[in-house]
Amino acid sequence: MAAKVTYVDNGMKGVPFATNPALLRSGVSSPGEYAEMTPIRFRGRELLLASAQKGARANPTGRLCLWMEDVETHDVLSTFAPGYSLASAIVAEDALHVYAIPNDSGGARRIDHFVSRDLLGWEKSSALEALEGEELFNESVCRAGDRYVMAFEARDAHYPPFTIYFAESRDLRDWRRIPGAVFGTDRYTACPAIRFVDGVYYMLYLEHLKPRWWFETYLARSRDLVRWELAPRNPVLSPLGIEEMNTSDPDLIELQGPRVRLYYLTGNQKGHFTSTWAEYAGSMRDFFAHYFAGA
Repeated sequence: MAAKVTYVDNGMKGVPFATNPALLRSGVSSPGEYAEMTPIRFRGRELLLASAQKGARANPTGRLCLWMEDVETHDVLSTFAPGYSLASAIVAEDALHVYAIPNDSGGARRIDHFVSRDLLGWEKSSALEALEGEELFNESVCRAGDRYVMAFEARDAHYPPFTIYFAESRDLRDWRRIPGAVFGTDRYTACPAIRFVDGVYYMLYLEHLKPRWWFETYLARSRDLVRWELAPRNPVLSPLGIEEMNTSDPDLIELQGPRVRLYYLTGNQKGHFTSTWAEYAGSMRDFFAHYFAGA
């Protein structure tokens, strides 16, 4: 019998976000079972890649690892990559591509690539190496025309932590940094989730609203990954009630309807967190357009 991910009622069902009344909280959360996540559709199933925690009930390894969850049944279909975390995923040519770092949230010297066609056998390779004095963290990948683009979070001596850089690939295996493409050189910007819609890159990311210990998800857009425009209706996600002071690590998918499901973490940014999601009744195109209306 497959292990199941634990979910509970968090009392927030139907509560909207202030900047988008059509974005409604699900009222369901998973307390500390998994962290960073990416929703995908693979072989006709809605799945959730997640960075499983050591003490998660559905984690048989007893250490950090990655797992694939069936969204409908909450069954864990696959556990792999022991010791890895901060994962993201993309589906291309009937294969599932996963990116993660071989470390915990303290950063790593490389981002590794895992690929599978059946969720059982995984081929591993190195995707991106850190530069001298650099540590790598979260990443996100999207398709953009005839190439793929990765947004990845780094900490180095050049800018305040954290900064988002960009790389490109033709095959999801070999990655090249894009010269001049960098975001957030003057402040904390983390946890990117990048999408490409109608020739425009949209990126959800985390802002630390200093001097408060307060973290919100913002939205920016760009046509060239160099010049960025912040959405006038930011923030997209701001914590409320039991969400404490954090709405971080966003990732999203467009489902039938259409509707957008937006996953994120809540908590205190000091080790306590829960995983949850919200839904928007409309397309991803309309979802992003809402925040730039009037711009």
